[in-house]
Amino acid sequence: MVDFLARTADKWSYLAGVAWILGLAALFIFFAVGGVFGTINDAISIFQFLFLIPVALTLHRILDLHAPTVSGVSAALGIGSMLIIAFLQLLLVLGTVQFEQTLRPILLLGAIVGLWWLATSFVGLARGALPAGPAWAGVVAGAAIIVTAIGFALGGQQHPLSMVGFIVGGVAVPVWAFWLGKVLGSGTSGA
Repeated sequence: MVDFLARTADKWSYLAGVAWILGLAALFIFFAVGGVFGTINDAISIFQFLFLIPVALTLHRILDLHAPTVSGVSAALGIGSMLIIAFLQLLLVLGTVQFEQTLRPILLLGAIVGLWWLATSFVGLARGALPAGPAWAGVVAGAAIIVTAIGFALGGQQHPLSMVGFIVGGVAVPVWAFWLGKVLGSGTSGA
């Protein structure tokens, strides 16, 4: 199963990028007009994080040769956080929990995913295991996710850090996903 996910990681990366764009569009529409777009964003976010898991597994396989401890710990924490976020978002979409019940855990878990992005990208960059372009895009994406979580925790979506994080992450994550997908599909990443 892990081999299949690694062989198809480029496609999962592309899907994650598309889901991120769609989710961000739904989120901005929700912030502007409200209504069903919040639920649409929540539903899309399930897939945003599930699509990242095969990518995270593949990056771990690549980076495990270069920095096994950092790669292993960051992959475990990142993938675990992705799974829990997807599950909490599913519960939210199903109406089992309320937004307020999931907000703090999702912010914390989102920050952990941001740390996974940073660790993976820095190790890939420092060890030459990933090309500089997608690695730096991953650094920006990870930082943006962390900044968004901090801003949202401090003052909700209107907080300046949230807005900066949403905008920067909204560009950086798809750029990272599409660029990395191209690298993974070309076979030049060591996967």
